[in-house]
Amino acid sequence: MKLASLVIFPSVACILFWLGFTACVIEAPDEPPPPSARILIAWDTSRCVDPHRLVVELEDEDGVDISSSAPCWLGAVTLDAPRWGIYRGRLYAWVLDEPIRAVAKLLITVDAPVVRWQLTTPL
Repeated sequence: MKLASLVIFPSVACILFWLGFTACVIEAPDEPPPPSARILIAWDTSRCVDPHRLVVELEDEDGVDISSSAPCWLGAVTLDAPRWGIYRGRLYAWVLDEPIRAVAKLLITVDAPVVRWQLTTPL
């Protein structure tokens, strides 16, 4: 009985502890995967005469939407693309309580971790 209390009971307690610990580790929630690619759209800030925002709305081939906006004076906007592929959408100028203006259609192929696109038309 003395052997059982000195060897077997602590061993069983240790095994039960580690089984409970591994159950906690296995059930830990996974972090969301990082974005597959980053899209950087830039423009010339000297064309920003009145205060407004530029809005980018894109949709991939599976219909997943991504969008972002930035003040015109900032000169760039960044979007996180969940996967590589072809994205279609639009870019437009926007001011609060006014209709959107200067809509430009976009077709961007994301085939690298970072895709840069320079806006040439004035908004």
